Amino acid sequence: MKNERGQNLLKRVDLIVGGIFLYMLGALRKKRRLPAECTTAGIFAFAAIGDSILSSIIISELRKIKKISRVVVFASRSNARIYDLFEGLDEIVVVPLTSPLNALREIKKYDVDVLIDTSQWPRISAILAAFARSKFTIGFKTRNQFRHYAYDASVEHRDGVHELDNFRTLLRPLGIESVEYPKITKAIRPSRSPFVIDDKYVVFHPWASGTNFAMREWPVEYWRDLARILIDSGYTIVITGGPEDAARAQQLVELIGNRNVISVAAKVSLTEVVEIVRQAECIVCVNTGIMHLSAMLDTPMISLHGPTNPFRWGPVNKERGVVAVSRREGGMFLNLGFEYPRNATYVMEKISVASVTDVLSEVHSINLGCHDKKPAGEAFAS
Repeated sequence: MKNERGQNLLKRVDLIVGGIFLYMLGALRKKRRLPAECTTAGIFAFAAIGDSILSSIIISELRKIKKISRVVVFASRSNARIYDLFEGLDEIVVVPLTSPLNALREIKKYDVDVLIDTSQWPRISAILAAFARSKFTIGFKTRNQFRHYAYDASVEHRDGVHELDNFRTLLRPLGIESVEYPKITKAIRPSRSPFVIDDKYVVFHPWASGTNFAMREWPVEYWRDLARILIDSGYTIVITGGPEDAARAQQLVELIGNRNVISVAAKVSLTEVVEIVRQAECIVCVNTGIMHLSAMLDTPMISLHGPTNPFRWGPVNKERGVVAVSRREGGMFLNLGFEYPRNATYVMEKISVASVTDVLSEVHSINLGCHDKKPAGEAFAS
């Protein structure tokens, strides 16, 4: 994720060259009409895991159209595994986005009647859609991103609604007014994971991804202090993460310095993570893919938001566990995820440990016994 989404040079080329190319392409080509009969559909889903989870509603909604008999999802290396959780798709195609010519060759192997591009800002996906073997294409018209010109139908991407609502609007050119919510639709069988936890436990996921990911992470000392409060109250701490997080997860284990904390980062599969989160007393996480994954489960959640606006990107149906830095204190300014000012101020330290423990005890009824409270600062829980 960090490799594909964090390459600033590629983003500049994508914006300048891609925008001009799409404008010219849109001026030269004629818009096509939606075919009278659509039996096959493709979905471009190249963004982060969280976006892929939110846009997964498109799969289930397409399956409600009786004539759609085949759905192909075109994904990236970093998010393809999330589709193991969803029914309704017939094939997952991993597209090498950092090599556009190879990506186009892979995409052109597939012929679909309608292609829906879920990307909000990259021009490369819009270019690939224009040259795909599709009879009709749908994508976002996003303000100042210059990417919509070559779609057969474009829908307005709005920055005043939750991103789930934006993904729903991609179905309108097909005559679908969606009210669907993301949900795990495949049965997850309990595995014989070596990390079977008999004690009651709380999951920590401290790691963000993408552009300036460190700006969205809570101070490691705060995680340590929260862990010690929970451990003193009788809970075990389980730290999750991907392969890129394994070293830092182990450092956090050592910083906490207690036998009642373990890291499963890079040690378990995605389905095992689902089971670990499902059986936890609560999960505490920053705004990242596992937040949206956990929101599909019944597990109580505390999600921590600094620069990310929870009204745009927060967990669906888990609003009561949101703890965020207000706009007044410098938070909630991200819309598409990369709009950091040149000298962006780190604001995550404004979410105090006390504000999190308050939500744990008052909203989720997690028994913390007696602990010293510190001022909650300007963070709030909704």
